Amino acid sequence: MNFDWILLVVNLILIAPLMFFLYRDSRARDYSWMLWTLMPVIILFSNSVPFSILFAVTIIVFYFILRPKGAILKCPKCGKPIHEILTVCPFCRRDAKRECLHCHEPVPWDAEQCPFCKSRALTKG
Repeated sequence: MNFDWILLVVNLILIAPLMFFLYRDSRARDYSWMLWTLMPVIILFSNSVPFSILFAVTIIVFYFILRPKGAILKCPKCGKPIHEILTVCPFCRRDAKRECLHCHEPVPWDAEQCPFCKSRALTKG
């Protein structure tokens, strides 16, 4: 078996889980998911395993530094994971939060009252 094929297989084994993680996490955060998912493809063009591993680690480090911080919650409509600051689900495009009719701030779906103005006048689900 040729060394180039072995290197290609090693690179594919390295980037497949990386691409899967970057897709799921960046899509849930609605954060340039296509860019981050395709970024590891550059590893396929490397001709050494140490460079591939170094580049994969660099991508992960930069992603964790640059991605939006915060918790991942489930969309109340479709159940897919979404970032806590999103008001619209990036998957089903439906409201992920309700709106306070008094101060017009987004309110978590399961809240009984607005955490900002304490009003109980919230939009219906």
